Amino acid sequence: MKIRRGPSGFGKLCGPSLIMIRLPLTFLLLTTIGATPIQDPEPVGFPVLAGYEYEEGMTLPKEVADLNQKVVEIRGFMRREFAGSGPVNSFMLINDACGCMGTPMMNEIVFCTLPDGVEMELLTGVVTVTGKLYVGEEKEDGDVILIYAMDADTVTAS
Repeated sequence: MKIRRGPSGFGKLCGPSLIMIRLPLTFLLLTTIGATPIQDPEPVGFPVLAGYEYEEGMTLPKEVADLNQKVVEIRGFMRREFAGSGPVNSFMLINDACGCMGTPMMNEIVFCTLPDGVEMELLTGVVTVTGKLYVGEEKEDGDVILIYAMDADTVTAS
C-alpha cells in the first residue's frame, strides 16, 4: 500500500484493500479485505468455567467448549504462576482470593498471558481480564497442565 499526497494535502491510497474517507482534520482508513470485526467481549464467570466436575480426558460441557477462541471478559483474582516478586508477563486468574476453598481445581484457573514485551504488577482485589480464551486440555509430558488459557488484552481493577 502506498499513500500519495493529492492537491488538497490529504493522502490518496493506492491499493486494493483500503478505502480512505476524508474528514476535516484527519482521515480514517478502513480495511475492506481480511478485516477482523471488533468484538464486544462476552462476559463469562467462574460458575460457567468451573460449574462441572472435571476429569482428565472428558468431553467438556458444550457451553464451555463453545467459548474456545472467543473474546471474553472474566472477573477474578490474579495469582503468580511461579514464586517471585516484581512485574509479570503471565499470571493465573482464579475465583478464590484467599485460598479458603483449598487448591483451585484445573477448571478453576485461567492461565493469562500479556502481549509480548508487556509486564505489570499483580493487582490486589477483583480484576477484570479481557482477551481471547482458548479452551481445551494442554498436556506436558503426558500430564494435563491447563484447560483454559487467555491472550489477555486488558487487565483492570474492578
